[in-house]
Amino acid sequence: MIEPFRSAIRVALAAALAMVLPAGANAQEQTTAQQQQMQQQIRQFANMYMVTDYALGANENCDLFPLGEYRGLRIFRDLLRSDLGKVLKKEQVDQLSLYDKAKAEWKGCLARANHPMQWKTIEDAHVMALAMIAAPSNIATDSKTCKVDGVYQALNPTEWRFARTASESAAVIAKRRTDYDALTKEFAAIIDRQCKKGVSQMMQPGYDAILLTEEINLYLQKGKKQVQVSTSVGTYISATPISADMGAWRSRMGSFIGNRPSLGLNVYRVLDRGDKPVVFFHLSRPGTFDPHGKILVTRQGGWIAKLRSNVDEVALNLPDGSRIALTKQSGSGSNVLGSSEFVLPPDGKAKLARLGDDAAVTVSYRMNGKEWTPFLEIGRDPPVQSQKMGNIRKALVWANAPMPAKEDRP
Repeated sequence: MIEPFRSAIRVALAAALAMVLPAGANAQEQTTAQQQQMQQQIRQFANMYMVTDYALGANENCDLFPLGEYRGLRIFRDLLRSDLGKVLKKEQVDQLSLYDKAKAEWKGCLARANHPMQWKTIEDAHVMALAMIAAPSNIATDSKTCKVDGVYQALNPTEWRFARTASESAAVIAKRRTDYDALTKEFAAIIDRQCKKGVSQMMQPGYDAILLTEEINLYLQKGKKQVQVSTSVGTYISATPISADMGAWRSRMGSFIGNRPSLGLNVYRVLDRGDKPVVFFHLSRPGTFDPHGKILVTRQGGWIAKLRSNVDEVALNLPDGSRIALTKQSGSGSNVLGSSEFVLPPDGKAKLARLGDDAAVTVSYRMNGKEWTPFLEIGRDPPVQSQKMGNIRKALVWANAPMPAKEDRP
């Protein structure tokens, strides 16, 4: 049974997760009191690690945590694992993992009334993640002198209070306020220590919570000529919000920072449960005026190509050398300054469904009946853009995870 995590913060977080625990110390040279203190710290680190690891495993099959909370749990879990690795063997740390156990238990979303123990752990993780989001507003450091790890601009105190206000709106805070306030202070102390180097990893959950709030804000203003944002994060994403293609979304799979797209698949959990885009990957060419764009994949496996060029044809290339031509839906302007959109026809969708998981699909285009030209990955000297069907199917499983019933949500 996982102990309540709040008892763990008194020693473990107060001792600062950034500390380097002594490794390989000769037990005979330690006093009994020192040994007991070390054992207590290890138990407390292990307790918090199990809470976060369990919550992340459950989140794989049930949409439990929005962006900032999901990001926070990933960061904190990894920090805990690193610290535990300084005093325990890898196999010992592995034995603490509850990720696979949680995935197995949460095949879909559990009913809170029938599974109170599991939901208690989720609630503990929820409060912990909300405190991470609020923590940057509670630091002693001038936030303008400390950047979020991997983000170019530093946020001012007003912007960080924006994140805290969002976190405190969660219903769970009303009944767990003492835990939330204590954790917020402890996480703020960790951020202050990290900010001595001018950058903080623990500020990322708050940053991503602001990003999600601004994305929803921009989505609600869709169609307006002039949009309003509340923070510099909103200004940063206002030109190319993800919500323009995905609609209102809650979270994105994996580790990422800010609004910069990653290579490969970008996988989202969106609020609209219809056959909407939930996965995309970028299409690129090295020339400034060559076609660029993205492929969007919908919940039910439909493919949509959106290009910032008006090209004549787009096709998917299969491993056996055959092609599936996409149907052109619209096109305007030139191949340099125009735009065009293509969709996968029903028979093409059926062909993709018959491919094995290891089958890799590439995308190409052509103009004026000339040779087909493949799209490439992003980056210097990039290879041809290629996506395995198995990876796309796994992404769709994650994106399609159900949300808990309204009465069960934290």
